[in-house]
Amino acid sequence: MQKARLSLHSILEALTLDQACISLLEETAAYDQLMDATTPEEVYTAIRIIGKVLEAGEAADHLAEDLEERINIIRHKLKFIPREQRPTVLCLQEISPVILAQGVYLDGLIDIAGGVSYTNWDQDHFNPDIVVLINNRPIPDLLNELPAALATRYWADTNAVKQNNIYLVHHSRYLRQPGAWIADDAEILAEIINPQYFIFGRDADVWMPFRLN
Repeated sequence: MQKARLSLHSILEALTLDQACISLLEETAAYDQLMDATTPEEVYTAIRIIGKVLEAGEAADHLAEDLEERINIIRHKLKFIPREQRPTVLCLQEISPVILAQGVYLDGLIDIAGGVSYTNWDQDHFNPDIVVLINNRPIPDLLNELPAALATRYWADTNAVKQNNIYLVHHSRYLRQPGAWIADDAEILAEIINPQYFIFGRDADVWMPFRLN
């Protein structure tokens, strides 16, 4: 899987700057650093650099501060939950065949949202607690295909399937790239992984649970 690159489009949109500014950013010495931003802290720094280069420093500071505040709310609320009590979370692009969506960006967000990124691919012990399917295909197609896919032995005995912890992220904007939506991404995962602590209401427009029974 390719590393998720910073979404300059989302940041320029949030700063109400023209997308043509991307060409100016491409000419700066900091361009490669900007595009490699993955963690929240790196994204905040990238936003401030972009603001400075494009003479929108005040707006960039406000944006970075807002994103940091929203993410810190999640971090602080979950900081006392020990790692061994956190559910394992597997993010996929496809379930059959399995195509991973996970990488450094999503792994970091899963940690912020109170989960543990799933890494055990031993077929005899494969057992994620939560599966998040991040897919751009039409929802009716997915809903038709998932029952058969999840009925296979590989999936049927997992905690995710037995406890109905399968979630579909169907909005193409979210959980794809770091950028101005990073706090939205953290909030979406937080309410999926820890619904007892968070209700952001993004199940109305971004994600939905899939129930086998």
